[in-house]
Amino acid sequence: MENSTSVEEYDDEWRDTTMVAEYGEEIFQYLRELELKLLPNAHYMDNQAEIQWSMRSVLMDWLVQVHHRFSLLPETLFLCVNYIDRFLSCKIVSLGKLQLVGATAIFIAAKYEEINCPSVQEIVYMVDNGYTVDEILKAERFMLSMLQFELGWPGPMSFLRRISKADDYDLETRTLAKYFLELTIMDERFVGTPPSFTAAGAHCLARLMLRKGDWVCSINYSS
Repeated sequence: MENSTSVEEYDDEWRDTTMVAEYGEEIFQYLRELELKLLPNAHYMDNQAEIQWSMRSVLMDWLVQVHHRFSLLPETLFLCVNYIDRFLSCKIVSLGKLQLVGATAIFIAAKYEEINCPSVQEIVYMVDNGYTVDEILKAERFMLSMLQFELGWPGPMSFLRRISKADDYDLETRTLAKYFLELTIMDERFVGTPPSFTAAGAHCLARLMLRKGDWVCSINYSS
């Protein structure tokens, strides 16, 4: 690891008041506490009677299509996945209701992240009218109660942005890292991994594959 640059040089954004650099450390300390508090149980599938990890992968594939159909933010997709995994960590769900869980999760996540989110009628259309408006709204209330209304999970994009800044916002590295992060939602081995870890790992792997150099001190500090 290169150490030729001091930590102070990485925080030159203190001159820009919009970056609120004086609160940066406290903000990310809070996010790291929150990411651990709102992590799902990595082994929740052991308690499920009708669904398996392969069925979760099918659900994620469908959610990616819904996400693309409505042109939603990357944060919405990651937040949706967190809601699903946390819900399944504390509630046994039948196979027939699994898509309802996914549809409800992306409905809630879009409300949290988006300016213009899909309507409940559009969500019903995306499930081919497999569930009614009333069922979606009832499921929304139930999921919110099961999640204890704790919706502000800090996804990997929050941490990737900070790392990317230390890497001078290199577009190639950032784009490849985002691709790696999207791959993680399909793999159950990442269910219990803190998003700060996956963001750092994705960025590090992207740099290695693109031959961008070592994991330098500035990036290590920001991750």
